Amino acid sequence: MSGLRGRFAVAALAVLALVGSLAGMSVLLARDALPGDALYGVKRTAEAAALGLTFGDEPKALKHLEFATARLGEIETLARRYGNPEDAPVGGYLSALNDFDNDATAGSRQLINLATRSDGRLLESLRDWSTQQAGRLRRVADQLPEAARNRLITSHAMLDRITARADALLGRMDCYQITSGSSDDIGALPATAPCEENPAVASSPTPPSVPPATDSSGTPTGPEQPSTPVPPAVPSPEVPPVPVPGATITVPLPTVPPVTTGTQDPETPPLIELPPLLPGLPTVTIG
Repeated sequence: MSGLRGRFAVAALAVLALVGSLAGMSVLLARDALPGDALYGVKRTAEAAALGLTFGDEPKALKHLEFATARLGEIETLARRYGNPEDAPVGGYLSALNDFDNDATAGSRQLINLATRSDGRLLESLRDWSTQQAGRLRRVADQLPEAARNRLITSHAMLDRITARADALLGRMDCYQITSGSSDDIGALPATAPCEENPAVASSPTPPSVPPATDSSGTPTGPEQPSTPVPPAVPSPEVPPVPVPGATITVPLPTVPPVTTGTQDPETPPLIELPPLLPGLPTVTIG
C-alpha cells in the first residue's frame, strides 16, 4: 500500500513539473505574440502578473508606460505584417489601441501625483515619453485600416493632453499652489490662481561682501585687526651629559658654607676634605 502511494506521489510531481514546463514555454513563446494570435492572452496575463509583483508607486507607474509602449510596438508590427491595410485585422488594432490608452492614462495619473509632491522631475520624463509616442502614432497612421485610423485620433489627442498637462504643472512647480485639487483621467489639474512663490523653494539672497577701506596707495585704513598673540617659547629641559667610557668628566664641586668655631681664626677658612668622587681618584681637599 505504501508503495502505491509513493508511485502516486511521483506521478503527481511529474505532472506538476510538466505543467510548469509548458507554462514557462508558453510565456516564452508568447513574448512576441500580437493581438489576434493564440498566445496573446498568455502574454497579457504574464504582464498583469509582472505588474502585481512590482512594488512602489513610481515603479508601477513606469511599468504602465512600459506596457503602453509595448502596445504601440505591436501596432507597428501589425502594420508591417499586413502591407495592405484592407487585409489587416481591425480588431487587433482596436484592442491594442484600447490597451494603450488604459496603460498610458494609468501611468500618467500616478506619475503626476508623485511629481507634484516632489521636485517635478517625473513630469519631464512623462512629457518626453508622451511626445515620443505621439510621433510614433503619426508615422504609423497611414498604414492602418480606416477604422483604426479613426480610433487612433483619440489616442493621439490623449497624448497631446498628457504633454500639455506636464508642461502646465512644470510651470507651477515653484508656486505655493501647484494643483487645483481636482483631477481627470490623466491626473491632477493645475491650479488657475496667480502663482505665488513658494517660500520653501525661494532662494535667500546672498549678502554682498564689503571690501576693506583703503587709501590711494591701497593701504587699508580701517581699524587694525588684532593679531593672534604668539605663545611664549617653552624652554627645553636641560639634559645631563651622558658619561662616555674613557672620556674626562668634569664634576662641579659642591658649595659648602664655611663652619666657624670659637677657637679658629675667622679670616682663615677651615680645610674641608671630600671623599673621592670616583673610585681610584684621590681625596679632594678644599681650603
